[in-house]
Amino acid sequence: MHPRSLPRSLIAWGAWLAPGLVWAAESQTSLDPTAAGYLGQLVGGLVLVVLAIVVLAWFMRRVPGLASPGLGAIQILAVRSIGARERLMLVQVGHEQILIGVTAAGVRHLHTLAQPIEPTADEPWTGDFASLLERFKRGGQPG
Repeated sequence: MHPRSLPRSLIAWGAWLAPGLVWAAESQTSLDPTAAGYLGQLVGGLVLVVLAIVVLAWFMRRVPGLASPGLGAIQILAVRSIGARERLMLVQVGHEQILIGVTAAGVRHLHTLAQPIEPTADEPWTGDFASLLERFKRGGQPG
């Protein structure tokens, strides 16, 4: 395989890892088994921490209401999932309430409510993980 056909990020990672791999290959005879085991544990722990960060970031993006609840001039009052990537959202802007549809293709205004409604006040999320987990066990939506 020619190097130009590889993605640039893969080439950059290879250039970053190459000195370490050469060092490991040259010094393989000088490492005792306990040091090699320690190095393996260290790298394994680092990989687990990075993987945990990626999984938590994905989780924070997928769960509505965790990232930032609507504060300020624009508030998200209610969200209803109607498909894999489709949602209905009731948004309050100032004194107006607007129903919008959010899809993979974009956002579309559906209706402006003539009479504002008060969404049912579920228990607000207090910020601790135990209450969020309890709501998921009961089948409720966060936020």
